[in-house]
Order: sequence, then structure tokens, then C-alpha cells
Amino acid sequence: MNIVRKILCRQSGLRAARIIITAHLAAALLLYAAACGGGATITMKELKFEPDTVTIKKGHEVTWKNEDRRSRQVMSGAPPVMTDAFMSPVLEKGESWTHTFSEKGEYPYHDMRIPGQAGRVIVED
Repeated sequence: MNIVRKILCRQSGLRAARIIITAHLAAALLLYAAACGGGATITMKELKFEPDTVTIKKGHEVTWKNEDRRSRQVMSGAPPVMTDAFMSPVLEKGESWTHTFSEKGEYPYHDMRIPGQAGRVIVED
């Protein structure tokens, strides 16, 4: 009986150790992904974009988050030249929208609701 208990405790200990190691590995991978810049976040606040220019890798995404009291809407292009590369829905305070950039290049963007508010996404290989 004692031998059976020791074997079970050892196996339970091994299972617990595996779970702990797996949890630490998962946490490390999440930190690595965040540190490697899998994308960017642009905050819309106080009638501006913060930051107004971001650089990302091809295939990564940019998230625009509205922390302003006004509705905001992001569209590609710089007035008077607008493009159809991307356009967000109208974003109310607290809402966000994400776009994935699959092609290398420079993408100017502007706010459809606030004239003069503009920025740029730079996508590298």
C-alpha cells in the first residue's frame, strides 16, 4: 500500500510539474509575441492619432482604438486623394477596429469625421 501511494504521488507530482512547465512556456510565448511587435495600436484621443505613424511587418495588423468623446472613422488615403485599401466602421468611444496589412508599402490614412486628422502606416517585409 505504501509503495502504491509513493508511485501515485510521484506520478501526480510529474503531472503537476508538466502543467507548471507548460503554463510557463505558454506565458513566455505570449510575452515573446508581444515583444516582437506583432502589430500596432493607434489611439484616437483628444482629436488626434497617437502615434500618428506606425511601422509594422507585412501580414501584421493595426488596431485603431477610439478613446475620444467623439465618433471617429478611419479611411485609407490622404485627402483629397482617398483610396479603398481600408475603411473602418464608425467607432464610438471605447470601440476599436483592426486591419491586417498584407502588402508592403506606405498607407496614409485620415479621419472621415474630423478634417485634418491624418496618419501613416508603414509596412515592411
